[in-house]
Amino acid sequence: MITVVFSSAQQRFTNGEAQAEFESKRVDDLIRQIYARYADLEGQLEHAAVAVEGVVHNDALYVRLPPGAEVHFVGAVAGGSGDVTSEPLSPSGAPSGAPLEAGDPLGFAQRWLAQGLGVALATVVETWGSSPCPPGSLLAVNSTGHFEGSVSGGCVEGAVIEKASEVLSTGEPALLEFGVADEDAWAVGLACGGRVRIFVERVA
Repeated sequence: MITVVFSSAQQRFTNGEAQAEFESKRVDDLIRQIYARYADLEGQLEHAAVAVEGVVHNDALYVRLPPGAEVHFVGAVAGGSGDVTSEPLSPSGAPSGAPLEAGDPLGFAQRWLAQGLGVALATVVETWGSSPCPPGSLLAVNSTGHFEGSVSGGCVEGAVIEKASEVLSTGEPALLEFGVADEDAWAVGLACGGRVRIFVERVA
């Protein structure tokens, strides 16, 4: 059996179910089965990245699934904070201070907190092999879905942003580890394979 774990956003289309089991040997067949069970999800998974046992794949329709695998579909996440908050706004929509420059996730986090928004902070705590972001790199995500900074890039970053939204909802921190096969590494932002460990927490 394959266990599919649905993100909090996907659960809006699965009647709130957080996970489900399927008999499948390949991602394209798995997607067909998911659509048959959850019609509201139809059309949303074909272009998502797919994490199989922690290894992230782009263009994953024909990826084989080992028995007992845990699968996550990582949807695209649109737009960082820089395209909408070069002059940060208060919750009422009015400018709330001097503009912040992109690349200052802690500055954005402090501004968002002052605006009364929820904020989660993701930190690279350890890497193995090649990674574009060294330990200590930061990504801030607020409760409206805007983000600033970087912890890896590509689909890895999309998965971290999804988890940050969950952490904001539950308050429970999470330690994430991503392993990327050499043939998929460039697509997800790890230059030549390796692993990265990222800690995600809600900040007060």
